[in-house]
Amino acid sequence: MSQELTVKREEYRFSLKMLNAGATVLHRLGFPFGQLGEASLLEGARKATGLQDWGGEHFLEPLRVMLGDVEASSLTTLARISTRDIGLHCLGNRLKLTAYLKRNPHVRDHQIKKPLFIIGFPRTGTTVLQNLLALDPDRRALPFWELMNPTPFHADRAKDEAARIRAAKLKLRIAYWVLPEMAQVHEIRAESLEECWPLLANGFTVMAWDMGSGWRRYGEWLLGHDMRASYGEYKQCLQVMAQRVPGKEFVLKCPDHLWFVDALVDQFPDACVVWTHRDPVASIASYCSLISLNWRLMYGKFDPLEVGAHIEKRFLNGIERAMAARETLGESSFYDVDFVELCQDPASVVGGITKHFGLSDIPKTAIQTYLDNKRADSKGAHKYSIERYGLNVGRIHERYAAYIDRFNIPVSKA
Repeated sequence: MSQELTVKREEYRFSLKMLNAGATVLHRLGFPFGQLGEASLLEGARKATGLQDWGGEHFLEPLRVMLGDVEASSLTTLARISTRDIGLHCLGNRLKLTAYLKRNPHVRDHQIKKPLFIIGFPRTGTTVLQNLLALDPDRRALPFWELMNPTPFHADRAKDEAARIRAAKLKLRIAYWVLPEMAQVHEIRAESLEECWPLLANGFTVMAWDMGSGWRRYGEWLLGHDMRASYGEYKQCLQVMAQRVPGKEFVLKCPDHLWFVDALVDQFPDACVVWTHRDPVASIASYCSLISLNWRLMYGKFDPLEVGAHIEKRFLNGIERAMAARETLGESSFYDVDFVELCQDPASVVGGITKHFGLSDIPKTAIQTYLDNKRADSKGAHKYSIERYGLNVGRIHERYAAYIDRFNIPVSKA
């Protein structure tokens, strides 16, 4: 069975072990590339950008909580280097966003009208659905290169786009070298449309970080945190990005929104929320396989049973919070999509969404043209195991019974 799995290796391969050992020696000799102290990160971002204004200090608390959990974790030296790079990148984005808005205060007045949010769990068809809905000529989604750097590099739009794409491709080349299985699990290209959680990362409030690294104390803190300020900054990012392609509204997708639907709708009262549904056993197992790649990067190895238990719990947290928020917000803002129906008749599902929210129709020919382009991570390319992660069908169906019953989700038998 293990020979058929996409993610076979549970530990670093030899080359990464040697690289990590060398980096560890240098780190112990005092080289600063793995420093994760708050002061070091803040000063590093200031020096890298030449900017000083953070746009407020509310990001400091989540940063400190995250760093506390990071230091309590047994990260490899390579993971410390990666985490520092991520921290500097997010802080740099904060500084650049603040500077951009100070130079262009009118951007704050831009109206984000009827944004489409796809909020289903990972592995529930959210990628294909976002790509199909973004075929609407009046709408657009966000490519990886733009999400990674939401503010422009240059005033010239062509030069700016080329520079941001180059920066994204460099990061992806490194990522694919470290995590070669990623192309089959979830293919990411500089120009591919991706999840919008990087816009929340600039405030250090990302549920995906908890699930991707096992930072449980950070995750529990985040579940009790008031996310309205974070979504306010998320909205500012969209207002900035809207200047690049004026006249188009957004199609966005991110599982993180499930945990914070109330804060999302607080910032976007006219949001059109599309919620994708699938047997939670399949979603959890597939996501465990995907996210185990990051656990391996962070710790040099991963325990499949630990990953499975954590993701099963966190997904349940997300379901319970989203269902409770929906009870308060009402049904008109939501449209439900069954994964099985999406796979069988995507054009019909897309038509139902556009009709429900009063959006422009998307031609079936355009939908078919997209579906005819095969991706590296097309259905069947990613192979995973339920048993490997300690997932029990009967237990999960029992724990998720309220969700399964509420949305009449077809489930496999134990």
